[in-house]
Amino acid sequence: MMTLDSWVDEISIWYKTRKHDQEEHLQHLILNAPNTVWGPEITDMQSKAIACWLDGCLRIFHAFRYHDPALAYQFLQLAHGKLQATVSQPLADLELKDWSMKRLQHLTVLALEFCNQQRQPSWLDESHQIIETHVEFMAAHAWNEDRKHDQGSLRFH
Repeated sequence: MMTLDSWVDEISIWYKTRKHDQEEHLQHLILNAPNTVWGPEITDMQSKAIACWLDGCLRIFHAFRYHDPALAYQFLQLAHGKLQATVSQPLADLELKDWSMKRLQHLTVLALEFCNQQRQPSWLDESHQIIETHVEFMAAHAWNEDRKHDQGSLRFH
């Protein structure tokens, strides 16, 4: 597995040379990201890595959403799952958890829109499941509650 530094270098090279035929290389980078991308601490390198990783997942989703919806949805769900795991880490920095939770809300809306556009009963069932699990996750983490022990302002925007 790559170190965080080498992974950020690789994804930076991908951004500089990207072309429409490079989704396979991007998929490889996304699927082989080091665990330190998701914390638990926030460093400048980690901050860049997680933002690039999420952007890569979304780029793959958008590239495949019309001609391979199942693959597109897998990358959307991968992003969702990794961010949920980040929020659930007991040792994760509060800023990282907050940043991840905000992106989770965006991904949930994107997943609902995607499922509703598929116009098949199985996708409609999936959209209901998304709603139920999102509500349960938010309730379990009490994220919409007033946080009296907030540790300061956010580095991510």
